[in-house]
Amino acid sequence: MAVPRRAPGVAVTASGPSLRGTPARIETPRLNLRSFREGDALALTALVTASIDHLTPWQPWATDEPVSIEQRRSALAALAAQFEAGEAAHYAVERRDDGRLLGSVALVTGKTEERIEIGYWVGASHVRRGYASEAAGALTQAALGPMGLTRVELWADADNEASNAVARRMGFEFVGAEPSYRHDEPAPLMHVWMAEPELLDEEILLPTELWMFDRDGNEVSLTD
Repeated sequence: MAVPRRAPGVAVTASGPSLRGTPARIETPRLNLRSFREGDALALTALVTASIDHLTPWQPWATDEPVSIEQRRSALAALAAQFEAGEAAHYAVERRDDGRLLGSVALVTGKTEERIEIGYWVGASHVRRGYASEAAGALTQAALGPMGLTRVELWADADNEASNAVARRMGFEFVGAEPSYRHDEPAPLMHVWMAEPELLDEEILLPTELWMFDRDGNEVSLTD
């Protein structure tokens, strides 16, 4: 996902609205979403390295690759600190049956400080399996449900059909096109999508089953 400050393999985000209500962990039928930790450095490096040609056209941080393991650990430590402080919520996306790292999904500050944006990516060997929709759908449900956000935006490169398909599949509404505020010039054209709490009533968002847990391991209801 692309955000104002670049970091190796994941993007460290400038502070914005509080995301302290973000679940510590989210489970879906196939996936486990949890905060990144320094111990993910080797697995994340392997995934990014194997996916670099897939990521570079869409993710500005990918142009800074390769980076050292020490840089990766430092970036992951920064993300964990942001997660704890409620400044941003970057999740590692793991496959539940074997714990394999598949990619990332996040809630971050958007174009202005009062706007929240969702971003996601999966490794090249894991595309076209519905993982991005499942992870982003679960986090959107958390954002619009127990977290109490009134709007979540999704910005996708106009030429990235796969990413735009995820937005449509989740029921996001297309609201227009704008130049990217995250890229250097010349900025690519982005499709801007948004979701509001009413979307939860339409039962479109994937997955249809999910379980959320707070930092003490207590389950959080979708309607909290």
